[in-house]
Amino acid sequence: MKMRSALLVLTAVLVGVAAGTMVKPMSVEQLTHAANNVVEGRAVGSYSAWNPQHTIIYTYTKIEVTRSLKGSAASTVTVKQLGGSAGGYTQKVSGVSPLRTGENAVLFLRPSDAGDGNMVIVGLMQGQFRVTQSKNGALRVSNGVPNAHEITGPGTVSVYRGSALTLEELEGRVRQAVGQ
Repeated sequence: MKMRSALLVLTAVLVGVAAGTMVKPMSVEQLTHAANNVVEGRAVGSYSAWNPQHTIIYTYTKIEVTRSLKGSAASTVTVKQLGGSAGGYTQKVSGVSPLRTGENAVLFLRPSDAGDGNMVIVGLMQGQFRVTQSKNGALRVSNGVPNAHEITGPGTVSVYRGSALTLEELEGRVRQAVGQ
């Protein structure tokens, strides 16, 4: 019986790992409260590099801040995200998708735990809302990403679909959360 239980636990762990990244969903309001800065900006360049221990690759994206919704961010910030390609190696983290040069986003940021002057996105990928323009010209945002799953209850996991809103709706919710 112990062997069977151990096998079931091992299977559950392996299935969870194979499924991709798992997150506990955060609302826009929770993201706002957890962030030191909420900014709208455009990616102007990026590069990837190993950490000093040569165990993890990070991608660093320079963001030109066009608008600050919370905090007092500089006119440019560097966002550090897990994964990337360096020295002939690639590390991929399911759900993490660095911005490409020219892309616009609303980012919920906090200082990196490494104290290296870089910012990290709150909630892994949840605090990264890509801005797109719909066919009718409306600006829309979404933090949904492929290969990510959310914990929806005790022992329950589902595909993480993120939040899709208009840019105006997102800005209003951030402003309201900052005012609380």
